[in-house]
Amino acid sequence: MFDWIRENSIAFVVAVVLHFIFFGALFFNWQMDKPKKIVLEQGDVIQVTSVDANTYDAEIKKIEEQKKAKQRLKKQRKAEAERKAQALKKKKQQEQARRQKEKKQKAEELKRKKAAAAKKKKEAKKKAEQDKKRKEAEKKAAEAKRKKAEQKRKEEQKKAEQEIKEEKKRRAAEQKRKAEEEKKHQAELRRQEERANAERKRLSKGIINRHVAMIAQKIERNWRQPLDAPTNLQCKIDIVLLPSGKVVSVKVVESSGNLSFDRSVETAVRRASPLPVPADSVIFKQFEVMRLRFEPGK
Repeated sequence: MFDWIRENSIAFVVAVVLHFIFFGALFFNWQMDKPKKIVLEQGDVIQVTSVDANTYDAEIKKIEEQKKAKQRLKKQRKAEAERKAQALKKKKQQEQARRQKEKKQKAEELKRKKAAAAKKKKEAKKKAEQDKKRKEAEKKAAEAKRKKAEQKRKEEQKKAEQEIKEEKKRRAAEQKRKAEEEKKHQAELRRQEERANAERKRLSKGIINRHVAMIAQKIERNWRQPLDAPTNLQCKIDIVLLPSGKVVSVKVVESSGNLSFDRSVETAVRRASPLPVPADSVIFKQFEVMRLRFEPGK
């Protein structure tokens, strides 16, 4: 009750004022209609004046009209009070209807919000379930993909290992074949080298013999037989040569027994320089320090 008065203080004040006016009007009319007693005090003198009939009737009529006017005013005031009471009642009803409407609207809004929240919650739950299912599906797909990739990797690894084994076998076979071919080739090279060495030795021997003969002939052409030396003497000498054939040194290592003969041979060697040596550096090594038997006329 007090909450309603606080909320509708203006309407309450207006209603109280209207009730005061209404009950005040009723009390005033009641006082006007109430017969008045006339009390005469002792000593008062009442004077009576005679009035004619027309004046009396007019006076009575006036009093009646005043009475009717009062009644009309009373009715008007009553009607106004009722109208105001009705207006206040209508206003109260409208205010109550407005509050009920607002309350209903608030209830509907709350209901709508609750429904929206429930719908949102339901949608969120549904979305969460869908997300969960989607994630599980993605997880399963990823796991399946991983397993497939792992299986493929293992197969590829197995295939690669098999290929490596086959490649190793092929390489081993190839290496074995190459080793055999290399062995055959080396054997063939050795045979060829042996033949070449033999041929070289044969040729070298021929070249050596030919150059030794040429050297001996050149030394003999440059030899001057001493007067005190017989013609049947011989000696061995060591000659040190350069690749150009130039004589570096000469030394008698086995004397003929005749000093003049030995010296004449040494002089002949130096005169014959440069000696005819082979151009082949390998064969020349046989001539770097050569030992020669000098026998004139042979």
